[in-house]
Amino acid sequence: MTTVKTRYGTFNGFVDENGVKTWLGIPFAQPPVGKLRWQAPQPLAPSNKTFDAKKYGNDPMQASMKLGNLVDGFPTTESEDCLTLNIWARGEGKNKPVMVWIFGGGFVCGSASEPTYNASNFVSAHDVIIVTINYRMNVFGFMNLASVDSSFEDSGYLGIKDQIAAVQWVKENIAAFGGNPDNITVFGESAGSISTSFLTIAPTAKGLFQKVIPQSGAVGFCRTPEGSTQVTKSFMESCGAKTVGDLMKKSGVELQKAYAEFISTREMNVADFYPTCDGKFLPLDPFKALKDGAARGIKILTGTTADEWRCFLMANENLFELVRRDPQDISPIFSRYTKQTNEEVYKAWLKNSPDTDDTYGDFATQADWRVAQELEAEYQSAFEDVYHYLFTQQPSPPLEYLGAFHALDLSYTFNVPYIVPNPNQTLVKVIQAAWAAFAATGNPDNELIPHWEKYTADNRCTMELNSKGCVLHKDLNTQNLSALRYLYEN
Repeated sequence: MTTVKTRYGTFNGFVDENGVKTWLGIPFAQPPVGKLRWQAPQPLAPSNKTFDAKKYGNDPMQASMKLGNLVDGFPTTESEDCLTLNIWARGEGKNKPVMVWIFGGGFVCGSASEPTYNASNFVSAHDVIIVTINYRMNVFGFMNLASVDSSFEDSGYLGIKDQIAAVQWVKENIAAFGGNPDNITVFGESAGSISTSFLTIAPTAKGLFQKVIPQSGAVGFCRTPEGSTQVTKSFMESCGAKTVGDLMKKSGVELQKAYAEFISTREMNVADFYPTCDGKFLPLDPFKALKDGAARGIKILTGTTADEWRCFLMANENLFELVRRDPQDISPIFSRYTKQTNEEVYKAWLKNSPDTDDTYGDFATQADWRVAQELEAEYQSAFEDVYHYLFTQQPSPPLEYLGAFHALDLSYTFNVPYIVPNPNQTLVKVIQAAWAAFAATGNPDNELIPHWEKYTADNRCTMELNSKGCVLHKDLNTQNLSALRYLYEN
């Protein structure tokens, strides 16, 4: 049956060409429009209405951020009224493992309707339910207005609150779609990965899920209240607003245009709209919170691609020159770590190796991505089971110069020929089997790979994911972790 009744209405879905039951565009909170702009998501009122759930809801408001020719445009409707989710399930069984996907895009762009995140191929191969969710972004979801007007004190992380509201809706309603509300795994990539990690340490998300799979992005990608306040003031100046009231008078499209103009003047300031860690909703120091057990009770499967930062060479071939010149604008760790310059840290890490752009790229990937993710894994391993991977699959021409770049793993996670025209099916099967096994049991072991040992501070077991063969390594990145962990711990 594709007609499902919940306390928030009856939803008529459809069966797709894979035989997968699909429901699209289901609202999980009140539209954050009018007086609800820049307010926490508000729960829906119960309803007896019937909804046609056959097409995606509106995409969140954003300005386009294309990486070279990597992502083709696809027709969308953007609106502030964007808090919807999508569900894929197969068969008629009950109590299936539930996986909730949070998309990436630097907290400024992206959408659950992107073809990359169509979960039909995954669900047709594995008996799990996958839910993809939207959330507010950029100035609509992460602009910290708290210092301008105290009645908007949580505006610096509204997008994370939207994600929590979506998971709450899933926990409350997913049984009607065949899912187990007590077996939920949240997973995501890039900003979705960072969000997933934040949900493990946000007190208000406690008890909503049991497992997470953060793919490429740790909780270090965040803003201090001072940093996000400065961005807010710059944005308000740029669009001639003195008060939040002035901003409220602008239409969504006017704000969207003002945002697009604002970012066009800020070169590669990718960190402008990262979530604000204010010590109220999100801990001031997320890594310390993890180390102190804030995510106790949550199993984690996490990792990175081998060459994360190289993805952004598509947007700017001089990326590493830029990062080196203005690290505080681009690098998450150097926007926070100020005891030494990035050049001093780099030279100490470099030792006697040749100083090239590629070497600096390796350093940046270690400092911002791999070391952060491994620290997260180490801290959590003191409290719960943690599994760690490194994705090393190389792209085919003409992208081979990028190595195993950021987001390359998405084609393999969802088995969608989008970034990669023909994702290697051996690797697709391995990744989906591991993710589905972890969602079902909390352990990614499956018959397609060697035994996957847990990651601990003593063994640092890391599964290399590659179509030529998956290998479990011990102490794969210990040297870099030892050399750079002080950036996060001092």
